[in-house]
Amino acid sequence: MADMIDLQSHSTVSDGQLPPADVVRSAAEAGITVMALTDHDGVAGVEEANRIAAELGIENVPAVEMSCVHKYSEDLHICGYWVDLEKIQPACDRAQQERVDRAKQIIAKLNEHGVDVSFEDAVAKAGAADAIGRPHIAKAAGAGPDLGPFFEEYLVPGAKAFVSRSWPSAEQAVDLIHEAGGVAVVAHPYWDVKDPDQVRDLVESLVRDVGLDGIETFYPPHTEEQTKHCLELCEEFGLVPTASSDFHGPTHKTFSKWGDYDTYGLGEPQVPARP
Repeated sequence: MADMIDLQSHSTVSDGQLPPADVVRSAAEAGITVMALTDHDGVAGVEEANRIAAELGIENVPAVEMSCVHKYSEDLHICGYWVDLEKIQPACDRAQQERVDRAKQIIAKLNEHGVDVSFEDAVAKAGAADAIGRPHIAKAAGAGPDLGPFFEEYLVPGAKAFVSRSWPSAEQAVDLIHEAGGVAVVAHPYWDVKDPDQVRDLVESLVRDVGLDGIETFYPPHTEEQTKHCLELCEEFGLVPTASSDFHGPTHKTFSKWGDYDTYGLGEPQVPARP
């Protein structure tokens, strides 16, 4: 039987709904055989995920999703697979401190625009300061179950309270993953970039400059045309096409179901080889 591959998911270590152990249990229940817990800029849940995966007879690839900046996106993501947890930890620590500093700047801007929210309120929603993100800030500000309108007004690039990430760049993120012994895969390129020419330039430049290893090709919002383009880029540049449902939890508005990507019959996802 072929492996059921799903190489991106999130726990309460970052912006997921379930603790790491329950993320793995839900993957196993859904029939996933190879998964990755890829919390944003954090690996605190990976050892527990590995332990539960081994108990359940599935594989959890040690991983992290690094948030970064690029000329085409204020919020680009690079997944690092097979990373050494100790070696990637300093980068995660710095990224989490940057996350805290950025959250404080965003909240100050929201206050300036008359939105009553405090850093402490946002931390309470996040569970921990180093896990804080824009969704937690929006919830603390009383945005309601649909965060979209609040994000559009305040928290997306160009909006009233948006603060750009300053570190790392996409190139630095790939380098950090490689230095930690990992494989670097640009996550859901069409989620963050949209334009095909820019997606191509992003991939080509990261391959040329820092040796990008793969593209998350099969992804729930990717259309057939976008998926085909990602596969073509993988073939052209010798990259690994990965797949994920980006599982965030059973009641998440967008990413609530494992294996929820479509291959459109164009190809099959792969697991990056351990370096």
